[in-house]
Amino acid sequence: MMKKGLILIATLFATSNTLVAQSPNVNRAEDEFPGLQLLPPGSKVKGISIPRYDKHRVCALLLANELEVVSRSEITLSGIMATLYDQKGNTTTVKCAKAGYDFKKKAIISQEKTEVNNPNFSASGSGVTFTLSGRIGLVKGPVRTTIRTGKARQKK
Repeated sequence: MMKKGLILIATLFATSNTLVAQSPNVNRAEDEFPGLQLLPPGSKVKGISIPRYDKHRVCALLLANELEVVSRSEITLSGIMATLYDQKGNTTTVKCAKAGYDFKKKAIISQEKTEVNNPNFSASGSGVTFTLSGRIGLVKGPVRTTIRTGKARQKK
């Protein structure tokens, strides 16, 4: 099932870029994912995997069970598992049942229980707002946070 979703998205991206390149009168969509302009609002795609790269290195990977097109500027993702990689090799994971992404605001917003885990801290709350432009994330309360200091203990 996941394979079909990935193939569909890849096909849509390729088709969308080809159509835009062949027709100079077509305005480019402002969306980050041009293939989404081919899907009408209400469309659903299962098995989503979206990597993000910085200088040929994966800096983030977003996995979701389902993507729904809300409008040309907004999508909703369900069953989310996002992994952010820093330059030191540490990973931060974010788990959430459902969130929306607004392309105009470049913001991910969720009103669902959210868990954030990192080698230095963990936090859980009733939602999250994350802006891609500033890379700022706010966990909505009530929030439970654990901050880890010092070297991690190794189990024998």
